Amino acid sequence: MRSRSWILGLALGMLPMSLSTLTVPTSEARPIRRPGVHALLQDLAQIEAFNGERDDQRTGQQIHQQIVAVRINLLRVLSNQEQLSQAGRSALEGLYNMAALNSRSFDRDPDVLYRVAGSIEHMRQRLEQLMQKFGPFQAVPVPRDYRPPVGYQPPIYRGPVWDPFDPNSIPAAPPVVVQPQPPVYQQPQPPVYQQPQPPVYQQPPVYQQPYPPPGHHPPPPVYQQPQVMPVPPGQFGSLLSGLQRLSFSDEKQNYVRDLAKSGYYFTCDQIVQLMKTSAFGDDQVKIGAALYPQAVDPQNFMQMTSALTFESDRQKLRRLIGK
Repeated sequence: MRSRSWILGLALGMLPMSLSTLTVPTSEARPIRRPGVHALLQDLAQIEAFNGERDDQRTGQQIHQQIVAVRINLLRVLSNQEQLSQAGRSALEGLYNMAALNSRSFDRDPDVLYRVAGSIEHMRQRLEQLMQKFGPFQAVPVPRDYRPPVGYQPPIYRGPVWDPFDPNSIPAAPPVVVQPQPPVYQQPQPPVYQQPQPPVYQQPPVYQQPYPPPGHHPPPPVYQQPQVMPVPPGQFGSLLSGLQRLSFSDEKQNYVRDLAKSGYYFTCDQIVQLMKTSAFGDDQVKIGAALYPQAVDPQNFMQMTSALTFESDRQKLRRLIGK
């Protein structure tokens, strides 16, 4: 029994020595494989922290959803499940969506909007620098309404965009930011009221009618017949189709009389087409006699007489129109 207790005590005494041999000092631990992606995750955490300070909770929840999506893509890069070029494009689109939501926010504190916008721009520059470092990539088009903040400096990393985990990257001196001077308000000068000048009325000239010399007789005025235009071809086709659809002679004659009274004007060729809608010579004569006063080219009357088959119909047409 005593031998067993002695062996157990010896084993417990050697346990710290064995654990110390398995522990690796911190200085000899393996370095981070993707320090740039870790830096992006820290930038994303900074955006998330500033976003939690806003008053507009609805906009905060929408930006938080974009943050979660970007974080998932970056974690997939750490686990070698996705390429940096693909995840970087998705992350850039998410950052542009966050900036658009932040610009449309209803927060009452403008400093929160400025810090969120500056953190987004800081992470966007770091992400583009990291993607350019790993090779060519397809850039994401910048939205038209995207406006990066001017003069923003992140509270963690000073100066231009650099990777704090990359030993080969040396940060430069922080840029000198010139604070814009507030505009000096100048009291506007009151306008000088000027008395309007009264308008000057001029006496209109007296028109004198010139008197003709003795024995002069002015020529009589020449009255010209107003020029009329025939029915356009498109409208004439509709009128012709309407006449062709009528079957009885009385209907055709009433239709033609309505055309003459409606103020339509026709050429003699159009009148001939309307006359040929009837197969009877007597009806053709009546149509021609009713529409001839509306002819714009009465000198082409021979076209109407030539369309008639019998000489008796021609004589009757001439008699009806007074020729």
